[in-house]
Amino acid sequence: MYKYFLFLALMGLFTSCEDDSQMNSGGDKGDLNINFKLTYGDEPFQMFKNYKYPETGDMFFMSRLSFYIAEAKLKSPTKRVDIKDIDYINLTNTYTGSSPANGYQYKLTNVEAGQYTNLQFGIGVPSSSNAKMPKDFAPGTILSSSAEYWSSWKSYVFFKAEGLIGLNGTSIDHEFALHTGANDAYITIDLPKNIQINKGNVTDVDVTIDLKKVFSGTQLFDIRTTQQIHSLSQVPQMKILVDNIAVAVK
Repeated sequence: MYKYFLFLALMGLFTSCEDDSQMNSGGDKGDLNINFKLTYGDEPFQMFKNYKYPETGDMFFMSRLSFYIAEAKLKSPTKRVDIKDIDYINLTNTYTGSSPANGYQYKLTNVEAGQYTNLQFGIGVPSSSNAKMPKDFAPGTILSSSAEYWSSWKSYVFFKAEGLIGLNGTSIDHEFALHTGANDAYITIDLPKNIQINKGNVTDVDVTIDLKKVFSGTQLFDIRTTQQIHSLSQVPQMKILVDNIAVAVK
């Protein structure tokens, strides 16, 4: 009888150890929704709606906002988990006509379960991939689009903010196309976020982009003198825009 109870106790111990091992193996997966929310200062943002440009008061509206997201990962004090190598985010259609309550929902599946304290991602194309051209990638893949590549810069276009503006009180009929590219324009965003990924569940996390700060976050981007960024001679103007983008994402 003693041997029988000893056998049961040992079996229970082995089973307990096996269950703990499975629970801590990191094999459990959940999904993550990154909700990209656009604002203009304190108000929700909409495409094709008129806003006042910072400081100058020039009326403008936007018709496009898009960018590459790369090297996305979740972090905690003890580990990092890669969740996406590269993708292309176009917020234009989502924000045309209204400002959705949940923003643009970017879903990542099969994320390792756990407790995380930071969401990190890049805006742009990492240098190793940016050294290549669209023809170097398989058709239909993220980096195969020639429409998102500057041949003169030998770089992908990392970020696009486009629309129309009325300069110095004129009608809203001046096109602007503020683009970033080249390796120095790559931005790493590291956001403190309390994120719990649970097995089989979807976790939501909000990422806000304040477009007013895109134009004036660290320094006013002088749109009256620069409505288009397409030339290598415009690197100083692009650097202002890049620094603004870095503080506009929260």
